[in-house]
Amino acid sequence: MQPGTTHNKNLIVTVSVFAGVLVTLVGLVLSGTLAVKAGRTQAMNSRQYSDGDVEDTRGFWDQDRQDEAKPRGAEITPGRPAPQLPDQDQQRPAADYRQPPTIEARRVASPYTRPEVAIRGKIFFRMPEGVAECSGTVVHHPSGNMVWTAAHCLHGGRNGDFYDRVTFVPGYNGAGRTQAEREPYGRWPARRTTVSNHWAQNADPNGKDASASPYDYGAFIVDSRGGKTLEEAVGPGADVYWNAPRHLRVQSFGYPGDTPYDGTALYTCSSPTTDFREDGWPQPDMLWMGCTMTGGSSGGGWFTEVDGQLRLVSNVSLGVTTPGSRTMTGPYLGDVAKDMYDSL
Repeated sequence: MQPGTTHNKNLIVTVSVFAGVLVTLVGLVLSGTLAVKAGRTQAMNSRQYSDGDVEDTRGFWDQDRQDEAKPRGAEITPGRPAPQLPDQDQQRPAADYRQPPTIEARRVASPYTRPEVAIRGKIFFRMPEGVAECSGTVVHHPSGNMVWTAAHCLHGGRNGDFYDRVTFVPGYNGAGRTQAEREPYGRWPARRTTVSNHWAQNADPNGKDASASPYDYGAFIVDSRGGKTLEEAVGPGADVYWNAPRHLRVQSFGYPGDTPYDGTALYTCSSPTTDFREDGWPQPDMLWMGCTMTGGSSGGGWFTEVDGQLRLVSNVSLGVTTPGSRTMTGPYLGDVAKDMYDSL
């Protein structure tokens, strides 16, 4: 053995290990599974669909499959009102757990081809239990191809996985007589879907434990179509109002499909928001509004007016049934939600 051989071998092993770690970290960053923003690190769960997956999805959602899709959504009855606690953060008012008033959903006039309406649409996807439907919103993104929705419309949560055949139909109008009237902008298959790590690791796939609902948001990127991005086709996507004030007047949109609705039309509610949580749920508290929409509206956008423009502040998550009232909750879009957006 030549002098220095052992040292050189150790050096080679050390460099190899370091290089392996570096390659792994670079891979995570490039794949979007690790999002870093302003010193925060939040793991994200993503699925990239292959060219074959996307092509299969394009031809999957014929009218028969769409008619088979079941509205996705969950209803809970609060165990007891959350306590009115003083807020430790002096930058915003104390939490307000008062129940919002019930608001009867109002049908939006069709067709849905006006730019401010066309950014809202229906999402179809396939779960292990069968085909299902939710609602979604085109949001402004550098790709021009982002759709925002609820995490439970994209991923099965703890012990689950991402759903497949995810596709977005902007301006969907189920009352249309022809396919062109029902789908004025066509179908846009997902290329990549993302939810937060908290949802993927903690959400109950059976829907009995709703404690991961404060993280019930997700997004996906679609392929461009006919040389146009989604935003070029339907109009500018909604800007997201990150870390918005909590107590606002909001307008929600969605395609409710459970009784008394049939999933063919877009509905809306306008309501003030309060705060919602159950014992043991993580912060931040969810937003709470009055609305009678049912399953299928999940993932539909909540908007508030800022300087004359509507900006997205949440999405439909849970229906909340209390004696004599129907309300719904939406997740607060704070730093983790912003990290998820930036990871795509």
